[in-house]
Amino acid sequence: MRRAAPDLRYLTVVTYGRTGSTALQSALNALPGVLVRGENYGAFRGLHDYVQALAETADRHHSGRPGHPWFGSARLELGDVLTSLRAHVLQTVLRPSPGTAWVGFKEVRYEPGHFPEYDGLLQYLLFLDLLLPGMRFIVNVREPDSAAQSGWWPEHGDAEGVLSVTRDRLVRAVEDLSAVLGRDRVVLLDYDTWTADPSVVLQACEHLGLPRDDTALLDALATRRDHGNHGQP
Repeated sequence: MRRAAPDLRYLTVVTYGRTGSTALQSALNALPGVLVRGENYGAFRGLHDYVQALAETADRHHSGRPGHPWFGSARLELGDVLTSLRAHVLQTVLRPSPGTAWVGFKEVRYEPGHFPEYDGLLQYLLFLDLLLPGMRFIVNVREPDSAAQSGWWPEHGDAEGVLSVTRDRLVRAVEDLSAVLGRDRVVLLDYDTWTADPSVVLQACEHLGLPRDDTALLDALATRRDHGNHGQP
């Protein structure tokens, strides 16, 4: 990794399957100095659990004695843990290039099957801001009935119900993230709105302070992608 982490800014696309998120990913990658990796099966959730366990250890125990059951807890520094994990994520997963100014990823695994409770979802999103400070969140949703008919969702028993809960939670998360981090850090996009008027994506990027190349972004959004079981957007 040739770029120092302090030089980088971070963003993530938070969404669910069949919402046009790959088109958004491509459009963001068309912007100068922006690098958005694809999905990683929610890999950073494991890092969240790891940090949470160490935080609880450091909060409850402060022993430096070899005979104590919590020996070593007095030397736990969560700031050092996060710094190390950040370097690991940048070097192995996000892999910014020398010209990268903004780096991030998109993920679709935010349904109740992955996060049974809303609070767990929100806490994870807030953890991403600790892992990658100053994170910008692009929350992308689609009407559940439309998404449920697209791609692989027809194979699921209660796709529309699951997607309805997921959409409602992500919309709620936009308000909560805005309240905690600031309204300049998060934006809500709706698939039906931005596919009808791609300038909505331009406005979202401007809101988040991303670099501009309107022509490249619009051209990327206009390119059809055939992936998934049915090649739907």
